[in-house]
Order: sequence, then C-alpha cells, then structure tokens
Amino acid sequence: MHILVTNDDGLSAPGIASLAAALRRIPGARVSVMAPAQNQSAAGHRKTLMDPLRINAAKLYDGTDGFACSGSPADAIALALLGFIKEKVDIVVSGINLGPNLAQDITYSGTVTAAMEAAISGLPAIAVSLDTFEHADYSVAAAFVEKLTPIVLGRGLPPLTLLNVNVPTTPIKGVKITRQGHRIYRDKLVELVDPMGRPYYWIGGDRPTGHVEEVGTDVWAVDQGYVSITPIRLDMTDQAMMADIERWGLTA
Repeated sequence: MHILVTNDDGLSAPGIASLAAALRRIPGARVSVMAPAQNQSAAGHRKTLMDPLRINAAKLYDGTDGFACSGSPADAIALALLGFIKEKVDIVVSGINLGPNLAQDITYSGTVTAAMEAAISGLPAIAVSLDTFEHADYSVAAAFVEKLTPIVLGRGLPPLTLLNVNVPTTPIKGVKITRQGHRIYRDKLVELVDPMGRPYYWIGGDRPTGHVEEVGTDVWAVDQGYVSITPIRLDMTDQAMMADIERWGLTA
C-alpha cells in the first residue's frame, strides 16, 4: 500500500513524524509525506488558486524525508495527488494533530480538511488528533492508526467519506464509534494598539469545551477516555429541512 501522510501543524511538527514512522511499520507499506511548510492550524478547507505554490524537500522532526509546500493542508494533498507524487496513492492519513478536532472543529481543522480533500479525490482518508494542547506523547495514537489504516484500506469507505479519529491522553478504555457532538467556543475579540497608534486585533479567549454529557458523541467519548471514530460524510444536505422548505410555497 502507498500511504500519503500530511498534517496542519507543519512538516517539522513531532506528530507527523510519529505518524509516518508508525505507518512505515505496516508490512508492505510505502509512505510519502507532503505537508505545509509552516503551521496551518485552523486553516480550514482553503485551496490556493490565485498565488503560486512551492514545494521543497525537507526533513521531518525525526530527520526522515518529506516534502514541504507553501500552501494549506488541502493544497498539500491536491499537489501530491495531481501529480507531484508520481506513484498512485491508496490512502491518505492526516495528523497526528496536537489538539482535538471534535464536533464543529472539523470545519476549521486543516487536519480534517486535508482528509476531506483526499475524499473529494476519491481516496479513503483518516484524520487523527490527540486530545491535548501540551507537549505530547504521540505513540499511543500512532500505534492505533497503524492498526486502523490497513483495515480501512482493506474494507474501503463510501464515496466522499472520511474517518475522524480523536485519541485521549488518559488511559484508553476502548474505542467508540461516535457522531459529532457540540462544541462550546469561548472566543473573544482582543483589541490592541501598535507603536504607530493603529488598532489591531486577535481572536483570543479560552480553549473550547463541549457538551460532554451527550452520550454517543465524539466529545463525550474522548472525555470518558475512549478513542472516538466519527465517520464524516461530505454531503451536508439537511434532508429534513428540504422537506420543510418544500412547504414554504416558494415561487420564482
């Protein structure tokens, strides 16, 4: 199998090195790495169309080889699959992200949206994140994805579907297949003044929390010490709302 690895923390982040090293242990696996040159956390599904993109050979955190691109995580996948990586790719694995990607986080996450880009290109994809923002041991998450990847490749995923995996840092009780939960964001506007007297702004605030009491969600599972696997489908149509809108009596 040929596995393409990416992330949104940047090629030099320790999480992607741990992930690539674990996937190389899979018998018969070849691993290629293409990731943003710089940290692109919360880049979302940004695709660069109006500016040139550059790719350079670079070293991962552990000294192994990879490619760094000047764009977003989605750009890294697009560049690789459009022909920069010559050998056919069988599956894309994105991570290991420092920080969880739960519930509505997936709309912001470069880790998850890189996997979305792979799914749009017709490939099975896995996004994996670790439930901490502090200095981390990635080994447990890496070992889990090492086991999961050949299973996904063997069984396949439906079109336009990816698996969003979140791994707790507490002792793991098991694995739960989950639905998206609900995040509580605590963003606030921070207004400052530069030395020239001009205002500038940061989006600040405390880290998000979530509705941990909603049993069966990704937020609940990770809080309870389980690895959460959420199948994410890129068809976001609200079928029930379609029927409701039909009753509005709209005319052109």
